[in-house]
Amino acid sequence: MKLGKQSVFYNAFFLCLSSIGLQLIGFVYRIGLSRFGGAEVMGMYQLIMPAYSVIMSFTMSGLTLAVSRLCAQYQAAGDSGGVRGVVRFSQLVFLCLFGCAAVPVCLFPDLIAGVVLGEPKIKAALLLLLPCLFLTGFENIFKSCFHGIKYILPPIVSELTEQIVRTIAGLGLLIVLCPEDPGVATAMIVLGMVISEVFSVAILTLFYKGAGHRILPKKLGASKIPKGMFRRVAAIAVPVSSAGLLNNFLSSATTVLIPNRLMAAGVSAQEAMSSFGIMVGMTMPLLMLPSAFIHPMNTVLLPRFSQYSTKNDQAQTRRKAGKAIQVTSILIAVSLSIMLPLGNELAQLIYHQPSAGEHIILLSAATFFTFYHITTGSILNGIGMQKQASASIVVTGVSEILFTWLTVGRMGIGGYALACVGSELVGVTMNFYWVIRSVKIKIQWKNWFLTPFLSGAAAGCSSWLAFFRLEQAGWTQTPALVFSICIALGVFMICLSFLGIDFFRYFKTLFDN
Repeated sequence: MKLGKQSVFYNAFFLCLSSIGLQLIGFVYRIGLSRFGGAEVMGMYQLIMPAYSVIMSFTMSGLTLAVSRLCAQYQAAGDSGGVRGVVRFSQLVFLCLFGCAAVPVCLFPDLIAGVVLGEPKIKAALLLLLPCLFLTGFENIFKSCFHGIKYILPPIVSELTEQIVRTIAGLGLLIVLCPEDPGVATAMIVLGMVISEVFSVAILTLFYKGAGHRILPKKLGASKIPKGMFRRVAAIAVPVSSAGLLNNFLSSATTVLIPNRLMAAGVSAQEAMSSFGIMVGMTMPLLMLPSAFIHPMNTVLLPRFSQYSTKNDQAQTRRKAGKAIQVTSILIAVSLSIMLPLGNELAQLIYHQPSAGEHIILLSAATFFTFYHITTGSILNGIGMQKQASASIVVTGVSEILFTWLTVGRMGIGGYALACVGSELVGVTMNFYWVIRSVKIKIQWKNWFLTPFLSGAAAGCSSWLAFFRLEQAGWTQTPALVFSICIALGVFMICLSFLGIDFFRYFKTLFDN
């Protein structure tokens, strides 16, 4: 059966492939940064990202959602001029917002770097963020437009190209220039980001002006901005941007708080930055690899939930919500079956850092709740409960700051792992309560949790036993880990099959019309 290029499964399949590719390339990029830059540089890089996130939330978070929704509406009505008007208007709005955000950074870089972020050495990297953010704004507007009109090829091509160029440029600058100053090394990484954004924006612009003509044919008056555009964009963008900005402020506060609390506990500044960089820049990205499947799944399912909610089709909403939660459980279970028994050795092998696998158990528990938080939040957004989904994110951020303050000063960097567990547990509990109450769905303990995690437990025990036996037999670490991971995956699929779940068929039915 041939799939249409705008079908749900077609989009989900290729978005998953793209996401996996991005995760793999990004993973290689992080490995290179950790080896050529070091833990302190990774810490500084993670320290500067809150500024990036806050400015992006202020300028783009709500705007991109508005572009996607409005472009979809105009495209459905056959009004290609309206689509182009949305893009043009959004670019003008972005320029105004970006100017408001860029002026304080240009005027007070020392204050922001040294006082707000707590590290004067990142001043150059902070200033280089501005051209990166400028290009990223136009990139995201184009991508949101293409997602809205269900033309996924340009975003996929631009994202893969951007990630490849970023990896080559960022690592190339570190290898060729070999900066000894961690602040200069961090600036080189951001410069690599700027170079990659140039390629991404160029590709999307060419698609929009060239191949886009077949989908968005120019008509008389196509360059005009439709009437009432400001009101329509503001109605969507303002609430989302406000919630996103608040959440990013909370996340940024946590990021800045961790090194300060470590230093208050007697840890040197360099050691604090290194510990922070290892946990946030190395261990956590390794545990977040299943998001390569979970994010595309939720991206595709969210409009489906909106459609069912509009039609008041409670049966389909419950069915898809249950399947989404179960698929999330399966992905979490197979990930934990590898990371819990082998995560420490795997992290040390990849990053060449003896402490890269520390706190793997607590961080695994945190990602366990995080993935459920993502999926249940997507369900809430799809059925029109954005306020509740935003509230749980804000409460999670507040809880993370509180728990971080209480734990890091006493327990060191491991306290942050515990804070992540506690805060995500609070957020996911809120989301599950609202999903069960609103969708009127019963918790399927066997299908959602028991079957996947029993299979995961069997796979985890098998992988640990295989690795232990192979090491005793004299195998080197790399082939022993690869073989043990293959054992875990095989045992997991066999156990699922015995318990009545064909994963690939089940995943496909999740997106059936």
